[in-house]
Amino acid sequence: MKLLSWLLLVAVLAGNARACIWDAESLAHEEHRSHDLATTILGEPAPADDPVKLQARIKDLEASRDETNADWWNNLAGAYLRLNQPDVAVKLLEPVVGRFPNDYGIHANLGTAYHLLGHYADAEKEIARDLEINPEAHFGLEKYHLALLQYLVRDKTYQARHVYVDEFSRAFQQGVERYIRESEGKLDAANTNGLEMKRINELTKQIAGEPGDEKTNSWEWEEIQDLKGQGYVPPPYRFKWDLAADTNFIAGVIYMAQMNPREPACFEMLGIAASTKHDFNLTLAAYEKAVMLGSLKSELLREKDERLRHFIHESYKENLIGYGMGTAVILFLLCLVSCIGIKIWQWRMAARK
Repeated sequence: MKLLSWLLLVAVLAGNARACIWDAESLAHEEHRSHDLATTILGEPAPADDPVKLQARIKDLEASRDETNADWWNNLAGAYLRLNQPDVAVKLLEPVVGRFPNDYGIHANLGTAYHLLGHYADAEKEIARDLEINPEAHFGLEKYHLALLQYLVRDKTYQARHVYVDEFSRAFQQGVERYIRESEGKLDAANTNGLEMKRINELTKQIAGEPGDEKTNSWEWEEIQDLKGQGYVPPPYRFKWDLAADTNFIAGVIYMAQMNPREPACFEMLGIAASTKHDFNLTLAAYEKAVMLGSLKSELLREKDERLRHFIHESYKENLIGYGMGTAVILFLLCLVSCIGIKIWQWRMAARK
């Protein structure tokens, strides 16, 4: 019986071994596991608000004017923003922003209107102000709006070399092959631990001319000089927040993409967010969408897409081989157990005679 128990244990372990093989999960599984991320990458834009209801709301607000109340202005401007009329929202809010300097909504709505009109510098100023008033605005997600705007105000050269959550820019540019660890078969989008992130933050402070850790070695000093030579100045949000370590990172990236469904930078970040969850089919879909929308990183994204397709294909192939081998081992062991069981039964029957 001990022999039978041991053989059954081996069979069970052989079956479980397949579960320990890492592979790039199917797109259907990724959609189920990462529903919000998948819906944003693959789904259609959210349906527009009912214009009839919005026009009725505007009519009601105009009929009960309360110009001393910031909420009245926010409700009116918000209705026009939902009607996709940011120019009207700007005309409403610009004259009164000085009247309500500490109202979060006025600055948020005016910044959103400027953003929709493509006035990124003006938008960045208003969103930065609303975050001064309420740093946890929009459930902690407004920081990602500021990060996106601080990316969009930069020139095309900068945009081609960075992603808007700048903490991921260096790893993103170094090619997908760095992320594929042969020993683990996993892809790590950030590839930075806490100590490395602390060093990067110190470097960015020194690049920006701010006091930092003076105990830098020669390699770090050379890197600082090289980045200065390239004219690199980190986006200002990096001196307040570390978005790569933010618990709202994926929610923030999704929020921005839902608000800006035609912005390629948002889908670049969705791809990175998907890769941090090892949802590589979604990563591929997000990068393809960014290319379709005219990303300035299209060449790099196509290279990543090609490598990801190969990586996913090889992972599936390895999984199928592992599955076949595991199944064969289980069948062999079951046959062996059966043969031994029959033999024991025959011996017992012979002994009784």
